[in-house]
Amino acid sequence: MLKLTDRFVLSEVLPVLIAAAVFYTAVFLFGFFYVGSRWLAGIPAALVLKWLAYHVPGILVQVLPMAAVTGVVVPFGRLASEGAILAYQAGGVPLSRLALPVLVIGALLAGASLWLNEYLAPQTNEKVRVLWWEEMHTKGRGLVRLKGMNIPLGGGLELYFKDYDYKHDQMVDVRLQKWTGKRATLVFAERGRYRGNELELQGYELYKVDYGAIKELREAEGGALLEAVRKVFLGTLLPERKDAVLTIKTGLSRSEAIARYADPLAADTYSLTGAYRLSKDPALPEAERREAALIFHSKLALPLANLVLILVSLPLAVRYAKTPGLSLGLSVIIAIGFYLAFLFFRSLGGVGLLPPAVAIWTPIALFLGLGWRELFR
Repeated sequence: MLKLTDRFVLSEVLPVLIAAAVFYTAVFLFGFFYVGSRWLAGIPAALVLKWLAYHVPGILVQVLPMAAVTGVVVPFGRLASEGAILAYQAGGVPLSRLALPVLVIGALLAGASLWLNEYLAPQTNEKVRVLWWEEMHTKGRGLVRLKGMNIPLGGGLELYFKDYDYKHDQMVDVRLQKWTGKRATLVFAERGRYRGNELELQGYELYKVDYGAIKELREAEGGALLEAVRKVFLGTLLPERKDAVLTIKTGLSRSEAIARYADPLAADTYSLTGAYRLSKDPALPEAERREAALIFHSKLALPLANLVLILVSLPLAVRYAKTPGLSLGLSVIIAIGFYLAFLFFRSLGGVGLLPPAVAIWTPIALFLGLGWRELFR
């Protein structure tokens, strides 16, 4: 009896959930296409389709909770209006038992979203922006978009270049810096190339300076002055040959730098574990660690929202979704309500009013409490 019930519930829910996921994904893809359409003239159709396909994994993480809501509200609202839910309850099958196969679906969606966040979505999100700048527009010269910006390269390194030689794919008037307290390592170079995770700097000068020791110069005299100067200027590297090249390994690859900083539509290229490592990196400024923590908890919480929103949607659908119009309206209200709450609390975490973990998990806890209360009410 219960196995037949589970099969019946799944046969009602799965088609609606899949259709909703396809529909929401198509809407997002159309939005990306519409926004970029003014720059797509002359781009081969195959390249445009490839660019759109790379959006799909990242979109799925966002739309699966919405599809889960629709996949529960529409069929359960219809079953309630037809009296099927009441008949099951009269036969000794409570709503909490009817919810079991749907909750299993939510758990599977959560697991799939976590996998996407860790392995696939970061890579495809990076490819979206790199493909846009390196193949569809500036033809292998997407680095030009970073001109005049301070780019964090990981490990405390920060890159800046004043100009860009488009013909030779080279940065011009390059500055690389790394700070440890008041101590700085500064590299100035006439030109530089950024390939993979390596910076090749030509015509470079390297200086290590302790700015905290400069105050000792005021009181130093005679021989002590020379010693004080040595404490300030800890070391220099001035190669004899002007074409000498200094190669530096970076934590951020060229493609990741373009994906994150080439334009305001920065791609989310962080994996779960990558965001966690950044959130615990003592070399990063507090603001960057806080943002990394927000990303980590968001990537963990949004997949679990599939399960939480199903828990909320099912009892509300049985109680209020008596017609198809009400079902669709209720599913929109639940999904939008959750995302508005999520973004509101995330913004509080972003400005430092709440710890990142509290900011991200508060809306999850609120909706979980609501769903649990309504399900067993």
